[in-house]
Amino acid sequence: MVTAGRDLDEEKRANAKKIDLQESEIREFRVAHRLRTIWLLASLAIVGLLGWATLIGIWRSYPLPFSYIGLIAGLASTLLAARAVLGKRPGLHRLEYDLLVYRSDQVSLAAQSASNATAALRIYRVNSEEVILDYRRSATRSRRVHNFFQAVILAGSVVVTSLTSAGLNAEWSRWTAASIAALVSISAAFTGYFKFRERSFNQQQTADAIEKEYKAVELRIEKYDDDNEDLVLKRYAAKVEELKEEQRKKELQLEQSSQPEGKA
Repeated sequence: MVTAGRDLDEEKRANAKKIDLQESEIREFRVAHRLRTIWLLASLAIVGLLGWATLIGIWRSYPLPFSYIGLIAGLASTLLAARAVLGKRPGLHRLEYDLLVYRSDQVSLAAQSASNATAALRIYRVNSEEVILDYRRSATRSRRVHNFFQAVILAGSVVVTSLTSAGLNAEWSRWTAASIAALVSISAAFTGYFKFRERSFNQQQTADAIEKEYKAVELRIEKYDDDNEDLVLKRYAAKVEELKEEQRKKELQLEQSSQPEGKA
């Protein structure tokens, strides 16, 4: 019996190591994929600019070295970038599928530890790791969107002020200032309505709180300092559900605060 328990613990540790390695590999893959995507977008921008310049004949005096060769190089770069982006997507799906298999094995190993209600609580604790990751991913997305709109607002305000202060009479400058001012207004409206910063803060706070409880159970500290595993896991599940309910209430409050007074 003791040997079987040790074997199960070794399988759990091996499975946890596989999950950590797989998550690290997926993160590295996604970073590389983003860089390849940036490369593709930059190449498309270069091709567009060079193609436009070639058509209107801006570089009519030096068409060969600047327009045509540059356009061909841009097209080649675009094709290579597109191949790199599209060709690597199946690899990402394979890594994510392998991670899903490892997590399924993790749940199975947790369930094998006991054949009673405690098994469900163990599975719940294991699955709460994915809940933490989901909240953190959502927080990261909301934070990125907020930072993007803030950058548009700040940069756009500076550009509009500069164009207005310069007192240019050219029609293009007036249209540019008006367009950027409209973009700034739209960005400010989106930021104020959807409250991305507040959403990110709440999601990150909930993720950190659940992770704190998760670590406390693992270390058997604070209110989880008890030899009764069933009682400890019940306390943990109740606390996590309480935190998730608080997060849902915060989301609802943000939704209600975004509604007009007459529709709230």
